Amino acid sequence: MRRNRKHLPMAAFGVAVLTAGLLSVGPLPSSATRSVPNAEQGDRPNPEDEQVDPASIDTVPIPDDGKGNATGKGNAKGNNGDGKGKPSGGGQGVKKQHHEVRLQLHQRDAMPAGSASGLPVVGRVAAQVNRPMPQAEVREAKPKDQTANAGKNAVDPIDLKILVVSADGQESDLPTIQQTLRQLGIPFETMIAKTAPDLVPSKLWDGGVHGYYQAVILATGGLAYYDPATNSWPSAFTAAEWATLWDYEARFGIRQVTSYTYPGGFPDSYGLNIVTYQDTLTSPLQATLTASGKQVFSDLNPNSPVTFEGAWVYLATVANPAVTTPLITTPQGYAIASITTYPDGRQNLAVTAANNTELIHSLLLSYGLVNWATKGLFLGERHVNSSYQIDDLYIDDDIWDPVAKSDLTGLSYRNNAADIMSLINWQNGVRANPLTSSFRVEWAFNGEGASGIYAPDDLTPAIKTNQAQFNFVNHTYTHQNLDPPTTAATVTSELSRNHNFRATVPFVNYSRDSMVQPDISGLTNPAFFQAASQFGIRYMISDTSRPGWNNPSPNAGFPVSGFPNLLVIPRRPTNLFYNLSTPTEWASEFNYYYAPGGIWAFFDHPLSYAEIIDVESNWLLKYLLKWDIDPLMFHQPNVRAYDGVHSLLGDLVDSAFTKYQAAMQLSVRNQTEHAVGRKMTDRMNYDQSGTTASLVPCTSVTITAARAARVPVTGVAFGTNREVYGGQNISYIALNAGQSVTIPTTVC
Repeated sequence: MRRNRKHLPMAAFGVAVLTAGLLSVGPLPSSATRSVPNAEQGDRPNPEDEQVDPASIDTVPIPDDGKGNATGKGNAKGNNGDGKGKPSGGGQGVKKQHHEVRLQLHQRDAMPAGSASGLPVVGRVAAQVNRPMPQAEVREAKPKDQTANAGKNAVDPIDLKILVVSADGQESDLPTIQQTLRQLGIPFETMIAKTAPDLVPSKLWDGGVHGYYQAVILATGGLAYYDPATNSWPSAFTAAEWATLWDYEARFGIRQVTSYTYPGGFPDSYGLNIVTYQDTLTSPLQATLTASGKQVFSDLNPNSPVTFEGAWVYLATVANPAVTTPLITTPQGYAIASITTYPDGRQNLAVTAANNTELIHSLLLSYGLVNWATKGLFLGERHVNSSYQIDDLYIDDDIWDPVAKSDLTGLSYRNNAADIMSLINWQNGVRANPLTSSFRVEWAFNGEGASGIYAPDDLTPAIKTNQAQFNFVNHTYTHQNLDPPTTAATVTSELSRNHNFRATVPFVNYSRDSMVQPDISGLTNPAFFQAASQFGIRYMISDTSRPGWNNPSPNAGFPVSGFPNLLVIPRRPTNLFYNLSTPTEWASEFNYYYAPGGIWAFFDHPLSYAEIIDVESNWLLKYLLKWDIDPLMFHQPNVRAYDGVHSLLGDLVDSAFTKYQAAMQLSVRNQTEHAVGRKMTDRMNYDQSGTTASLVPCTSVTITAARAARVPVTGVAFGTNREVYGGQNISYIALNAGQSVTIPTTVC
């Protein structure tokens, strides 16, 4: 037998053990919430494959124009990675902290000052205490409702674009909003109110019959920011600017969302009366959807509570039920999300909980908020996706020795027939659930392992008998590393021999144009690209945990310069390492790295197997809730039936899907590498297409593409390439460069 050493210890990659985490210091009031954007979720231990359909994608970086450009002088892009510990004006309610450990960014609840967590406390302002901030000062009369102009432009054209307004760019809610819109593909513009020119009507509409934004999202209810010169929390908008915004919303019937809302103060209480607040870091808050909430958040499981954890939450009562409708309430009747309708016809959806990009409640609520604000019509789309790849079919891998704390002691493992039958039984159980009925793992196979080099060998005939149960992609015949000096001739031989082997099985669900490179190699080897392209490969993979290989933009991959038919698909590694086959092995290696005294100590105690499953399944859950399309990487030892029935991969995925089903009721779309590649190609073409759209309320929507693309549009049924997902129509409209199409709509 031979061992397959696929991944070096993470320290060998020279990755920093910890990246700066961000800790908020308390809730905030009115237009003041203080917290720093959290580091962006990033890389995880090594992956190995992917593919895509890259026709006509340039190698130029995807521009952000129209998808989040700043209108102010500050950085309006809300980079999640800004971990400089600056005070934030507008969102200091999030109580989370990020650390990158062993090429995996873990997220953990930040501890209060003086905690014994052993983790650095970053971003805390010494003079502040862990309590609510004073509400934003009222320095002028509050703006009035704009009843005089209500509905005057209700049937005039409106651009399908969202205006995002931040006080100073430091709110934790800002990157959450931007992440959601980018992931969906919705055009938006970010305004940093503190530094931007004053908001005037010409920013919002042409003064005649054309509105520039279909919805408005505010990072906080009052746009408060901290002014150190006066030690105060003014609003970044003057009363005149608030009046200008409200006049536009009243004229054109534009909906507004306030992401983190203090129920009182300047400029509005949003139909609520503040009672108290709750720190949910150590005491999670469970709330339920009201009848109206089940309509707005229709993708959530209506029978499950919405749990708020890791953030400050303001608890308020509804001031007047005739104008304010609660959507999410606590057992005591406090409204955490509510819609208020004003005398001038404006509507605002207020959320009184803080948010960040990694909090589960933020991810759960994100789509409902945007869908409500846009009235269910927008450029872009969302699906919940799964793509689980298992590498090294037919060969063996090194195994972690819990005694020696090493995988160099000669232990190895190769699947057998019993493992395959157990995997099939487990997969059938997953498919029996209506939400995951399309689930099917994808094997990356090495044909040499079925050539007689292993004896006895009941794996090869078991796969032959049951091959229709799985998907398959090329992993080279001998698990050949494809980095230089590997030649084009060697690459061609490896791909061809493996391809020819599959015909002897034969594999039914096989994608010839997709591969997983052994060791995620070849990405610096022109000879590999040349041979792969000539062979017919279109999709290959990178490792998102390696510098420069994470998605350049949401659900996008990397075109290969000089080879326009190749696309590199970012694939996500996990902490279910390639050399693990039993719970004992996983607990041993996991704690070797992350327990107290470990190589990259992170947790305050050694985690049990059940705790590891809980922690790691949260990552899989977040990928589902972010509509992420990247495949996940696993290896054949991970599906060993360690007790005759269960496997590590099965336990992990079961936990993630159980959590998902408890929270959501959208079906999960299983994706092969080939399907991922095609979706990424479409998304990249769309991102570069300069697509714009304009709505004539109650009449039609006109879509124009500057460059050719297949444009996803949610809320219309047009053409033959369309579907219904989550109860909504989604159409994929192919447009040539400069082409427009007008579609009837009933959205008003």
